[in-house]
Amino acid sequence: MNRIAQGLVLVLLGAAALSSTVVSDLYLNYVQAYFRPFLAASGAVLVLLGVWVVVAEVRAAARTHGDHGPIPSEDDAHDHCNAPGVSWLLLAPVVAVFVIAPPALGSFTASQSSSPEPTAPRADSDDSGRYDDALAETDPATPAKLELQEFVLRAWTDEEREMAGRPIELTGFVVPNEQGEGWYLARLQMACCAADAVVNRVLITNTEAPEKDSWWTVRGTWVEPEGELQSVRDHRFSVDTMTEVDNPPDPYE
Repeated sequence: MNRIAQGLVLVLLGAAALSSTVVSDLYLNYVQAYFRPFLAASGAVLVLLGVWVVVAEVRAAARTHGDHGPIPSEDDAHDHCNAPGVSWLLLAPVVAVFVIAPPALGSFTASQSSSPEPTAPRADSDDSGRYDDALAETDPATPAKLELQEFVLRAWTDEEREMAGRPIELTGFVVPNEQGEGWYLARLQMACCAADAVVNRVLITNTEAPEKDSWWTVRGTWVEPEGELQSVRDHRFSVDTMTEVDNPPDPYE
C-alpha cells in the first residue's frame, strides 16, 4: 500500500463515519446518540488528513519529475512508501458500513445476554426520582407508556405496586422463549455501545408468538407474582391488544 492508497483509505474511513452520523442515523445501531458529534468530527478529520496525504504525495511526485531528479527504483519506493499488507484490513469497517451495514442487535443477542437485576434503593435514600412520571401523569383508565427498562425496575423495586391493575403500553421486539412457554417482548439497554448491551424483557403467555425480531406495541397489564421473584425472567405481562410497528431509529433504551 503506497502513500496515495493510504490517503484514500483514510478518506474512505472518514466518509464511512460521516455517512453513518451526518447523512443517516446508522450509528444508533452501535453507540449511544451522544457520540454523534464525536464520530462526525473524527470522520471529518480523517477525510481532511487523507486528502492532505494524497495531495502532498502528488505534489512531491510532481516536483521530483519537474526537477528531472533520479527516478527511484522499485525497491526504494517499496521501502519508503509502502505500508505493511495487513494495513488493508483498515478497509474492513468501510465494507461493513457501505456494503453489509450490520443491523442493530436483536433476538439472538437478547436470548444470550444477561438481564440486569435492579437494585432497590436504600431505606434512608431519597427515591423520589427513581421512575419517570409516565405512570403518575397518566389517567388510571388510559394506558401508561413505559419503557421496558422502567417496567422491569418498577416490578422489582416498587413496594407500593403502583402498576397493579393499571393498563400499560410497552414497545419492543419479539424473542422466542426456547426454554418454555410463551415469548418475550424485549428491548436492549446500553450504557455506551452495543458491546455492553443488556436485555430488559417481559414474558407473554396469553397470545401466540409473532415473527421473531418483529417490533410490536402491546397494551395490557402486569401479572403480579404470587411469591418472591427469583430472576428478571419471571416478569409477566398479559396482553389485551397488539399492534405491529416499524423498527425505531434508535432501537436501544
